[in-house]
Amino acid sequence: MRKSNVEKQVEAATTPQVKERKMGLRWGLAVVFFIIGLVAYMDRANISVVAQPMMKDLKMDKVQFGLLSSLFYLGYCFAQIPGGMLSERFGPRNIITIAVTWWSVFTAMTAAASSYVVLCIVRFLFGMGEGPMYPGNAVFNSYWFQKHEKGRAASALLAGSFFGPVVAPSISVAIMEAFGWHGVFYSFAIAGIAIALVWYIVGRDKPEKHPWVSTKEKLLIIENRSVTSSEKKSAPWKQYLKNVRFWAVGIQYLVVIYMNTFFLTWLPTYLMEARHFSLKEMGFAASFPWLAICLTVLAGGAISDMILQKTNSRMMARGSLAIVGFIVFIIGLYFAAYATNAWLNVLWLTVALGALGLPIVTSWAIANDLGQEFAGSVSGWMNLWGSIGGITSPIICGWFAQELGWNTTLLINIIPIGLAIFLWFFIKPDHPLVPEK
Repeated sequence: MRKSNVEKQVEAATTPQVKERKMGLRWGLAVVFFIIGLVAYMDRANISVVAQPMMKDLKMDKVQFGLLSSLFYLGYCFAQIPGGMLSERFGPRNIITIAVTWWSVFTAMTAAASSYVVLCIVRFLFGMGEGPMYPGNAVFNSYWFQKHEKGRAASALLAGSFFGPVVAPSISVAIMEAFGWHGVFYSFAIAGIAIALVWYIVGRDKPEKHPWVSTKEKLLIIENRSVTSSEKKSAPWKQYLKNVRFWAVGIQYLVVIYMNTFFLTWLPTYLMEARHFSLKEMGFAASFPWLAICLTVLAGGAISDMILQKTNSRMMARGSLAIVGFIVFIIGLYFAAYATNAWLNVLWLTVALGALGLPIVTSWAIANDLGQEFAGSVSGWMNLWGSIGGITSPIICGWFAQELGWNTTLLINIIPIGLAIFLWFFIKPDHPLVPEK
C-alpha cells in the first residue's frame, strides 16, 4: 500500500537520522524567553543598585529596605501555583504577556510611590507580577519542545535570568547618573512593556496555532513532545499531594534557591566585609560567579538532553547531573571558606555558584518531565518552595554572618545540600507523577 503525503511527512519529520539544518522557530522563541528572563532579573536587581539614594530620599533604614525584598518574594510565592494553573487554562501567551506588563507597571510605580507603606504594597504586587513567568514558560515548553529538548528549553529563560545580575549594575548606574534613581525604574519599565508586546506578537501557545512555524518543525514537535492530549483538564492535586516524589521535588528546590538567594543578597557585602574588596573591585569580582552560573545553565541543559538521548534515563540525565552539581557546590563553598587569598576565594565562589546551575536547570526539566500537560502546576509548586527559600535565606544567612562570622556561614550552608542530594533519590524522574491511563 502506498503511503499518503501526510504519512510521508510525519515519517520524515520523526526519523532519528533526519536533523534540522536550520534553527527552528521554537529556538527563536526560546531567545525571546532569554530576554524576558534578563529583563525580569534586572528589574529585581536594580533596587539594590539604587539603595543608598533611595533610602536617603525616602528616609528608610536598612531594616525597612530589607523588608521590601521579603515582600517581593512573598508576592512572588503567592503567584506560583495560580500562575501555573492559569497558564494551563488560558495559555502562556496571554498569561506571560499580562505578567510582564503587570510587573513593568509596578516597576515604574516603585519610583512613583509617595510613602513607605505604598512602596511596600507596590513591591509585593511587583513580586506577584513576576510569579507566573517560570510556570508559564514550563507550560510553553511542554507544547513546543520534544521530550529530549526540555533541558535546553528550560535553560533559555534561566540563563537570561542569571545574566541579569551581571549587567544590571552597570546599566542601572549609567541610567542613575543621567536621570537619577527614579529614572532607573522608569527605564526598565519601558523595556519590560516593550518585550511584553514583542512576546504577544511572536508567541503562541502551541505550534499548531503559529502561522510562522514550518510543517516539518510542527510535525516533529507534535510527534515527539510529552503532551499527548490537547484537552484542557485540571491538575490532579489530590494525587500529587499524596505523592512523596511531589514533595521531594519542591523541598530540594527550596535548598537550591536558598543557596542562590544567599549569593544574590549577600555576595557583595561578603566580598567587601570578609575579603576587603573596594566598591569598584567588588563590582568586578561579583560578576564572575553569575557569569559562571549563566554558562553552566546553558551547557547543563544541553548536556542533560544529550545524556537523555543516549541513555533514555531521566535519572541519569537529570538526577546524576544535579547530584554532581551539588557535590561540586559543596567543594567550592568549602575551599572558598578556607581560601587565604581574596581572588582565590572568588575563584572557588565562582566554581560553587556555577555548579549550582546544574541542579537548577535539571529541576526545571524535571518539573516538565513529571508534569507533562500539568507542567505549569508542577513547576508552580516547585517554585513555591523555591520562593520560601528566597524569603528565608537573607534573614537566616544574615543572622549567621552577624553572630558566627562569614566563613562559618559558608560552611553551615553546606549542610542543607546533603538533604537535597538525598531527596533526588526519591524523585524517580523516569515515571510521571500520575500514571498514564
